[in-house]
Amino acid sequence: MATSASPASSDHDHYSPHLERTIQAVNWTALAAIAVDIYQASTFTWGSQLHGASNLVRFLKLHSNEDVEVVIRVPYAQEEGIDEKEMELSRLAMESEVATMEYVSSHSRVPVPRVIAYNSSSDGGGIGSPYMIVSKAVGTPLCSVWNEMQDEQREVVLRQVVDIILQLSSLRFDRIGAIFKGEGGTDHSPWTILPLTKISSSEIWTIWPAGVDKTFTSAFDYWIAYATCNIERIDRNNFGSVKDYDYVCAWLHRSLIPSLYNTSLDTKGFPINHSDFHSQNILIDDVDTPSPRITAILDWEGTSTAPTTSFAQYPLFIVDHPFWDDDHLLKPRNMRDQATFNRLMREAECRLDPDGGLPLSQAFEASHGVYLFEQLVSFPYWMGGQLFHPFFEHFFGEKETDKEPFSWTYYSTMISGPLKDKADQFKNETIVRREAVEILGEDLVVFKLTRSQFKALSLQNLDKFPSGGEVEKWLDSKYAIE
Repeated sequence: MATSASPASSDHDHYSPHLERTIQAVNWTALAAIAVDIYQASTFTWGSQLHGASNLVRFLKLHSNEDVEVVIRVPYAQEEGIDEKEMELSRLAMESEVATMEYVSSHSRVPVPRVIAYNSSSDGGGIGSPYMIVSKAVGTPLCSVWNEMQDEQREVVLRQVVDIILQLSSLRFDRIGAIFKGEGGTDHSPWTILPLTKISSSEIWTIWPAGVDKTFTSAFDYWIAYATCNIERIDRNNFGSVKDYDYVCAWLHRSLIPSLYNTSLDTKGFPINHSDFHSQNILIDDVDTPSPRITAILDWEGTSTAPTTSFAQYPLFIVDHPFWDDDHLLKPRNMRDQATFNRLMREAECRLDPDGGLPLSQAFEASHGVYLFEQLVSFPYWMGGQLFHPFFEHFFGEKETDKEPFSWTYYSTMISGPLKDKADQFKNETIVRREAVEILGEDLVVFKLTRSQFKALSLQNLDKFPSGGEVEKWLDSKYAIE
């Protein structure tokens, strides 16, 4: 059996160090041999290599009577010291992704790559990494051609996008969570929904903040639990920082939930919601014709079932990026594309159920507020500065140039009223931390200490703090009691 060299790394040195670690960790010859055995190939050749935020992807050409090319994906190798919980979460993430792809492929016409083989264990059964081998779909990423397409071509693509969305909307489960096969299934169906915390570990940058390990049967319960986790995170983390404004905003987010989510849309269950339905994950063919054709939807990692109101949001490639200026050239085009999407969705939904009204279409058309809310709640550190003013303008009519914007009035009212005790607590904690920094130094009193970590550090160094000082008074107060 002929082999090719391991992937070259000299042209990737400016990327994440995870990449080089991954290249060295994986037994690429053994991984290729798995595909060779499945296809009974005589030889193989490595093709191109891609990498994104979380995974390394390589194309493998298998040579026999009929040549085949497959795609191999491995997650980046982690630094040493990763705990067993993180490894288990990573394993479950791949298990859920595989199950989701199989379910969508077998229950709809949505074009999904076929999973040929995978191993979700930490060493991949001797490969050195978890891996997934999937069929290669023809086509080019939509993101590489979307901006050059004519309006008529984009309408053809959007018509197919609407069809895919309606198919995913028809795939409903009785609760919100991650899709698995086998684990917890019944005699009637091998498919089950398990808590999202089983497939995410980070507090901010994943589907779910840490702290809730359950599934949900209500959009209200789901998002209120999510927003409550954010409130608790702000309260708990970054001891002594100025955070009363963030805390007030988190309270506002939670208060808006009952007005945002239409639970009547969930009477038939919760649809499968692709976690990153963006143009880089949509492959398209026949680009140079009047009828471009979607050939595959990629990257089902992190996909889950979701409230229908959350599901009914425009594909991200026709949504203005939060970082764009007001006069960005693509904003008028996005507005046209959204209008086209609305028309196509109404037509398609009416054909499916002429007497059912247009509930999904109406949800899409009213989705801007939900989009702003979910971006801010899900990615507060990243999106806060860019979406804060659009958020208040959408919900309260506030303009950024107003002399007394409503956001400031709301904040002032909350910290002098319902949240006064919490605001006073945060103010006191900044004073306490300042004394601790003066005595112990910033190397010990780092910015990201939680309240409990700061308490433990203070107790370890109690003899260094002055009697009757701010730290000692705080340790004796109700706020130091967890």
